[in-house]
Amino acid sequence: MPKRIFTGNEKEQLRLIMLEAGFPLIKEYGMTHTTISKITEAADIAKGTFYHFWKNKEEYIADLIMYRRMIMIPQLIDKDVMEGRRRLGREDARNYFKALIDAEISIYPHMTLEDEGQLIHKTEAFIPDAEKEGAITAGLLQHLDGVREDVDLLLVANLSKILVITSQAREELHEAVYEKTIDTIIESILDQIFKE
Repeated sequence: MPKRIFTGNEKEQLRLIMLEAGFPLIKEYGMTHTTISKITEAADIAKGTFYHFWKNKEEYIADLIMYRRMIMIPQLIDKDVMEGRRRLGREDARNYFKALIDAEISIYPHMTLEDEGQLIHKTEAFIPDAEKEGAITAGLLQHLDGVREDVDLLLVANLSKILVITSQAREELHEAVYEKTIDTIIESILDQIFKE
């Protein structure tokens, strides 16, 4: 039987189907117990198809994180802002950073520090990259009003990572002050971004 050749559109549809299947699995099983078999079964796709897109689960998860970010941004930043007709303020930015660790829309709270380590060691996407992370931070800042002229983009990037790491290490922290800890980190980020 001849091997089926997919069009570019069909390939993109298969990729999206598998990415859509991933987030509910990560929420239920975490990264460690979300297997390639579970992903392809949930997507109703042959296991071999997975390897046409990613060489391992870690590359898939890195792609899933980027995909979830693309989905999350329009939920948090409306069309007027994206098209430059309006800018966001401090409260909007606070909501954005809270969303980064919201278990219902973000993948990060469902991951562990060990998962992050696996992503760093098995993909290039998570190796710290000052140029890329500075550009991502600058991209966010362009949508904000009242931004300081002296914003240290890498400091904001690092504090954002600390926010995510804190959510991933929640079980190791004092639950009674967890929300206060999160709020303190977010306020520190906002202080680095906004003028007084």
